[in-house]
Parts: sequence; C-alpha cells; structure tokens
Amino acid sequence: MNLNVFFSILENSALLLALVYVCSLSPLYQRKVDPALWPFYIGALVGVIGIIIMMFPLVEQQPILFNASSVAISLSGLFFGAIPTAIAIIIMALYRYFLGGEAVAVGIFILISSAMIGLIWRRFRMDKLDQISYVEFYLFGVAVHAVLLNWLFLLPSEQALAIFTLMSLPIMTVLPLLTLIIGHFLSQIVSSKNDIQVKLQDDFLFKNQFDIGNIGISISTKNKYWLRVNPYLCRMFGYSEKELTSLTWQALTHPDDLNKDLLLYEEMLKGQLNEYEIDKRFIAKDGSVVYTHMTITCRRHIEDDTFLVIAAFLDITERKQAEQALLHSKEQLALVLDSSELGVWDWDVVSHRISTNRYSAEILGCTMDELNLQPERWIDAIHAKDKFKFLRSINEIITGRSISQRVEYQLIDSQGVWRWILQTGSVVDVDAKGKPLRVFGTHSDITDIKQVEDSLSIASSVYQNSSEAMSVFTANGIIIDSNPAFSFITGFTQEDIQNQHLSMFETDLQPKHFYQQLTQQLSQQGHWHGEVWMRRKNGESYLILLTINSIVSKKSQADRFVALFSDVTEKKQTEELIWRQANYDALTGLPNRRMLLTFLNQEVLLSDRKHNHFALMFLDLDYFKEINDTLGHDMGDVLLLETAARLKQCIRETDVVARLGGDEFTIVLANLEDTHGVDRVAQQILKQLSKPYLLGEQTAYISASIGITLFPDDAKTTEGLLKNADQAMYSAKKLGRNRFNYFTSAMQDSAQKRMLLIRDLKVAITQQQFELYYQPIVDLSCQQVIKAEALIRWHHPTVGVIPPADFISIAEETGMVVDIGNWVFYQACEQVKKWKAQFNADVQISINMSSVQFKDESTQVEDWLNYMHSLSLPTNSICIEIIESLLLEIEPNVEAKLLAYANAGIQISLDDFGSGYSSLAYLKKFNINYLKIDKGLVNSLSAESNEKYLCEAIIAMAHKLGIEVIAEGIETENQRQLMELAGCDYAQGYIFSHALCRHDFEQKYLVNKVTQLKLTKVMSR
Repeated sequence: MNLNVFFSILENSALLLALVYVCSLSPLYQRKVDPALWPFYIGALVGVIGIIIMMFPLVEQQPILFNASSVAISLSGLFFGAIPTAIAIIIMALYRYFLGGEAVAVGIFILISSAMIGLIWRRFRMDKLDQISYVEFYLFGVAVHAVLLNWLFLLPSEQALAIFTLMSLPIMTVLPLLTLIIGHFLSQIVSSKNDIQVKLQDDFLFKNQFDIGNIGISISTKNKYWLRVNPYLCRMFGYSEKELTSLTWQALTHPDDLNKDLLLYEEMLKGQLNEYEIDKRFIAKDGSVVYTHMTITCRRHIEDDTFLVIAAFLDITERKQAEQALLHSKEQLALVLDSSELGVWDWDVVSHRISTNRYSAEILGCTMDELNLQPERWIDAIHAKDKFKFLRSINEIITGRSISQRVEYQLIDSQGVWRWILQTGSVVDVDAKGKPLRVFGTHSDITDIKQVEDSLSIASSVYQNSSEAMSVFTANGIIIDSNPAFSFITGFTQEDIQNQHLSMFETDLQPKHFYQQLTQQLSQQGHWHGEVWMRRKNGESYLILLTINSIVSKKSQADRFVALFSDVTEKKQTEELIWRQANYDALTGLPNRRMLLTFLNQEVLLSDRKHNHFALMFLDLDYFKEINDTLGHDMGDVLLLETAARLKQCIRETDVVARLGGDEFTIVLANLEDTHGVDRVAQQILKQLSKPYLLGEQTAYISASIGITLFPDDAKTTEGLLKNADQAMYSAKKLGRNRFNYFTSAMQDSAQKRMLLIRDLKVAITQQQFELYYQPIVDLSCQQVIKAEALIRWHHPTVGVIPPADFISIAEETGMVVDIGNWVFYQACEQVKKWKAQFNADVQISINMSSVQFKDESTQVEDWLNYMHSLSLPTNSICIEIIESLLLEIEPNVEAKLLAYANAGIQISLDDFGSGYSSLAYLKKFNINYLKIDKGLVNSLSAESNEKYLCEAIIAMAHKLGIEVIAEGIETENQRQLMELAGCDYAQGYIFSHALCRHDFEQKYLVNKVTQLKLTKVMSR
C-alpha cells in the first residue's frame, strides 16, 4: 500500500467519523425538529457525507472509483433505517451519475446493495444494536464488500477481472476494518442513548413515587440520620422535612421496639443481610404512637464502602387500634356471656378442638372441664332422630356450603331429662380457599318455649293450617281476624282487612238485595250456608262456598260470627287445566302428541273427502343436548320457547305446529296445491332456527333436521305419515344436519333391514354366533409377535360373515354391545390361557371397549377381575383399547372404571391417537400404557411429509411420559422402516398380516415358535 492510499484511508476515516458525530448529536437536535422531517434531515446529512467521501477515493482505478461510501451507506441502513438510507442513496446516486463514466451503473448498484445488506441486518438486530460484537461488525463489512466486488463483473470480463485482481485484496483488507471501527463507535452511541433513557425512566419513576406516593419513604446514612424524607413521611410523624433531617430515626423509635430494630440493622451493616421487614412503633411530634410496617433495604458501593439505607413506611395505626379495640370487646363479651344463661362454644376446625363456657356444661349436667376434654359427650346426648339433622348442619359448614348454623334438637342431660336446644353458629375465620378454620356459636335451652309452642300450636292448628279461609267479624260486619288461607284466597293481608267492613268484598256479579237477606238471616238464625260471588284485592271476581256461624264471647257477651269458605272456581279451572294439559305442551303451549294425532286424524278424513293434499314435517333440533348439558335445562327451556315462537312465524294460521316432546316438533301444512310451498316453508324454518339464541348471558347456535312426507302420496294413515316423516328426518341428520329431506321408499327398506338386523343380532348373542379373529402386533425391536388385537366376526346363518363395522354401531345404539363386549372379554381370556398351556406363549390380547360399556351400570370391573383370577391369568394379559372421545366427555362412572382397570393392572391403549382432540393431561391421569397412532397418519407417511414429523413428535412425547407407541395400518415396507427409525415400539398392519382366525394365527406365529424352542434345546444338549 503506497502513501497516497494511506492518506486516502485517513481522509475517508475522518469523513466516516463525521457520520459518528451526526449520530451522537441526534438526540440534541431531534427535539427541535418535526418528528416527520427528522428522517429526511438524517438522510440528507448521510448523503452529503457520502458525496464528500466519494470526492476522496481510496484508489482511482478507471473506470471505477473505490472509496468508503459503501461503509457509510451500509451502516446508515443498519443504524438509521429505511427512510434516511433511501434519501442518502438518492443523493449519492445522483452524484455518481453526475461523475459519469462507464461504471455509473456499477457504482449505483454498489450503493443500493450496501444499503440493502444494512437494512436486512437491521431487521434481525434492531433491538440489540448496542450488543453487536467486533466479529459481527467485521463479518458485516466482509459481506457488504464481497457483494461490492461481485458487481465489477457487470463490466467487460477482461476489464472486470483485471480490476478485481488488483483491488480485491486492498478492498477486503481495509474497508471491513473501517466498517468494524465506525460500527463499534455507532454501537457505543446507541448503548449510551439506551443507558440514558433507562436512567431517565428510573429517575422519573423514583421521583414520582417519592414525591406523591401514598407511603412514607426515607434515605438515611450509617449513623441513622435521615438524609431525605418524602412529604408523606413528614405528615405521618408531624414534623417538617427540616426537623426530621436534623434527627435520627433511633430518636423517634418507640423504646420497646428499638432493640429488635437495632439488632437487624447491625446485621445489615455487617453484610449479613441486604433487606428486612419489621412492624415498628414511632413517637410522633405530638406524642402519639404511630404504628408502621417498614421495609428496609440498603445500597452499598463496594469500592468506597458508601452505604445508604432506603426505608418504606406503611401506616398501620388504624388497623392496630382496631385490633386492640376488638380484643377489648372480646374480653367484655366473655364477661357478659359468663354471667348470662347462654351457652357458648368455640370450634377450631383444623385441630378439632371445641371449648365451651360454664352454662353449656350446666345444660348437659357436667363440669366445664369435663365437657371441654370430652366434647363428644354433647353429640352422644343428642336424640337419635335429631342427630342426623345436627350432623348435616355441621357438614354444611365444613364443606363450605354454608357459613352459619341454626338448628333445634333434643338432648338428654345427665339426669335423664330431655331438653330442647337451639344451637346457632357462624364461621369467623377461613383460609385462602374459603374453607372454615374457626366457628363460633351459642347454645340456648328452649325447653320452656317449646312446651308453650306445643300448647299454642294445638289450639290454633285448625285455624292457621286449614285450607279453608276463616274470618271473625262482628254483628255490624266489622272484620276482627282472619287466617292465612283467607289472605291467600282473597289477596288481602290481615292488615288490609283489620277493622274493615265486609262490603269491601262485594262484587257486581252478586245482586244487592242478597246482602240484605244474608244480614237478616244471620240475625234471626245465627248461621248461613251457600255460594257467593266475591271480589279479590286485584278486582277479580270468584265464586266461593260460604258457611257462617255465630259465636258468643264469654267476657263481653257480644255476638261474633265465624265465616268459612273455599274457592270453588279453582276446581273448575283445574278441570279446564287438566283438559289443556292433556292436549297441550306445558312448556311451549303448543299442541302435544295427543292433540296432534286428533288433528291428523281429522285432516286425513277431510283431505281424503275433498281430495286435498297436506304435508307433515317432523323436525328435530341439532345439538340441543349440548345446550342442555352446558347451559342447563333452564336455558334449554328458554331455547325451546324461542324455537316454538320462530316456528309459528314461518307458517300460516291454518297450519299447525306441535311439540311431541324433548326437542321434536311436527308441522302440518294443510291445503297444498304443490310441493313448492313446502320447500319455501322448510327453507324459512332452517333460516330462522339458524339465527343466534340469546340464553341469559350466553349466545347459542343450533340448526334443525327436517323430514317431510306428503298425504296421500307417501301414506294414507296417521301412523304411516308419522313413521315416514321420522325416517326422512333421520336421513336428513345422517346427511349432515341443517337440511330437510323428503321421504322415499328406500328409507322404508333401510329401516326394515335395520329392524331385521337388530332382531338377528339378539339371536346371535343368545346363540353366540361370533368368532374372534386376531391381528398380530409386532415388536419392532425384535420383530416378534407378542401382542394381538382381537377383532370380532359375526357368522350369520344365512347372510354369512358380517364384519363389525356393519353391526357394532347398531349394538351400541341398542345397548347390546354390553353383552357382546363381555363375550369378547371372556373369549380373549380363555384364549390367552389356552395359548399359554399349549404353546407356552405369553401373548397379550387387546380388546376394544365401547363408551357404552363404560357408561353401563351393569358392567362391573370386579366381575372381569374375578374371572381372570379364576383362570389364574395375570391382569396384564388383557389390554383394553379405548377411543379419544371417551376422555373428552368423561363422566364420573367412566372415570372410576378407567382408574379401576389401571389400578388392577389391566393395561389401557388409546386408539386412533392424532385424529381427535383429547387433552394430554388425561394420558397420565388414567395411566395410559399404549398410544395407537391413527392409520390416517401412517398411510400418508413419506420421508419428508408432515405426517412423518407428527408421528415422530407423538412418539417422543409418549416416551417422555413413559407410554409405548403402536403404529396402526402399516401396509408398505417404507412405512415400516420410517416408523422403526422414528423409535416406534410396535407395528400392526397388512404388511405383517391381516386378522387371522385362531387356527391360522397359531400355525403362523405360535407353532413355529414352539418348534424353534425345541430345536434350540436339542442343539444345546
């Protein structure tokens, strides 16, 4: 390198340092410039610096001018971003264009590529510009200038090669170093800005909390003098800031709290701790005591042993005073209770300790010490018929369902006397989860009160509890008293009618002269009986059966009359209600099945006589069960009411909507001219029912499946129409729901075939027309068959072999799968036993269990376990295969059975894993032993497929959880190899074998194994 190049490097370096200077001044001037214009100013400055650099090239190698502008523009992209860099590129490119020459394009491309590399680098390092290392800056410079040299090959090849040979070494030596140096300076500036910003934030937050916070804050020295205190602390102690800073905190500390604080403070001075918390009292300026909760921390400077103490003071004076007042109140209450005839009990729930006072012990007839040492004596003394009520009230408190207790019961004391006790209690302390920790209550002896109550209740039971209304009035018709039934029937409370005249009950339905005749008969005969119209408080008229008798008071000898009556309108309304309940749905008010059948019979006769057509729609709500299960039956009822209203909006007044029960509705469309109108109504119904339902605070969505049948085209009887519409609805559900479907003859055939299949399946269970086939499960580590899956086949006497896919779903719907599942289990156990005895082979058999079997109450785990025990089979001889959906909607009964099987040692395999949505948490909760990867994933395996990565993830996850993996449905050698490489434990599929009958399975896998074992023994001899 000659001297001119050296001076050129210094010139370029000085100009690049100007770029550093611009960056360092940016915070100072940025506040004075519009933020929107600031990027343009920066870009212009970088562009000007770049032009000046371009005026002083490192080497002038025609037609290329080599300079450090690439360093400037790349670092601009890295540190300043897109807009300033774009401005700088435009300025520098225009200048390069002005210079001209053959390599104008090359020079511009160099500028653009350098900027792009800087911007790309910025994208990944934008948040950590102050953390870029020397090595990274150097590599950044190498990348920029390596691209720069490649642009030379846009020139003629000979010329480009000559320039490249001459300049590559100087360029790659000098410019990356310049990039490293200038980049490091810029990085330090960014770091300095960040440090300043963080310090400003910290200063702002501390100052804000120090000056206006709601806690006292102080800074003090080793000598315990306050250097600075905030206004809140001054107000807390009643001193000014100047007064406090002239005192030590030791001087203001309450004498009783000083030693403990000084001990902790000395430990902090010695470096044994850096912070501590303490409850401490101070003496305020006015002499009052201030209770505080203090948090004390220190800040040390290691080099010069500087030491500051920062303390935060929380004023807890009110809380402490309240606690002291409460303690004083408790002491006073204890004195009052001891002197009163009121038993008191205090129950520590955690330690099960109960303490009582003197009066409680006197009730039971023992000493207070005896009762406190043996509190069970109280429970033992409770009458047997009341003990359950008493214990239930206690349990309500323990379980958190109630926070108070009020119970009356009989108790026998030590003298054999029965006493009535009123016990009250209330939870006074709970833990963080709301569980009771302490319960406080009282005992009251209410024996005397009960005796009085019994006497009064016998005297007034007839009057108060009579279902007939009773009232007492004077000869002048002034009401004196009435019973509750009177208020219930009339609507008037006792306060409303007290001292009022009987005329307030008169109604226009009763003639005026009637009341005159009634008064005359009472005065003459002293009694009256008959029916009368009366008026309720709400103005409603009603008919009563009335009886009036006179009585004479012994004290005043004044005549009194007692009236007894009952509301007979209720009886008539009840009769009408019975008729309506028999013919209309109680919830929706729509006609019910009974009313619908009556209407359909009439419509069939009428349409047949007039040769009219009508349509019958059978509608079933989709996903209604999910609404009931998640939101509750109350919200389900709201949805049904809204559905009924929407259905009535979709039909004419002459049409009928009925509810058959549950979520099933029927619609009769009368007087049809063609089926186009039926289509429109069906479409309108689907549209209306698909709109959202507002159920309380929740929004629900449902749809409907509609079956449609026509009279007389499809059937001419009511029964036939209902059956056809039901089949058409069922077909609509199978086709995907939210649709309507017309009845066809094919549906009838399908239904008949299904009925025959159900009938034959019942016979098959009775005659055991089933056989188990076994598909081997291969251990990939040793290529041996040690497991097999049992698959059922039905040997129908006329049809032949029926695969499980054709009858298992029907067996589940009818519940027959329970008997079939039990048969499979017993057959599998017997087969394991035979193979062990015949071939000395331990083959584990997997059996599939339906969710219906788990939910069935008659399926008992103990029955299966006892059967295996009777065969002397280890429980791991059988593996139960379940599907993921069983774990999604787990019920208590299902959960208990799963755990029972696992605890007994019967292994559990989760089938079709990867096709559902079960929670991984269930894998460990229910001790799942095997995962069977769904054959849909296995069938799509290839070397780089997503299914391969998904299978590898499942295998890794399962192994981490201690679960072995079975790949199901392997049909090719490539699939087998991929699963083996992925670490899969077992494999199953047609590449090994399809399902075999017992004999074929034994010949293929067990006979050969026994032969090999015998040969091995012979050879070993």
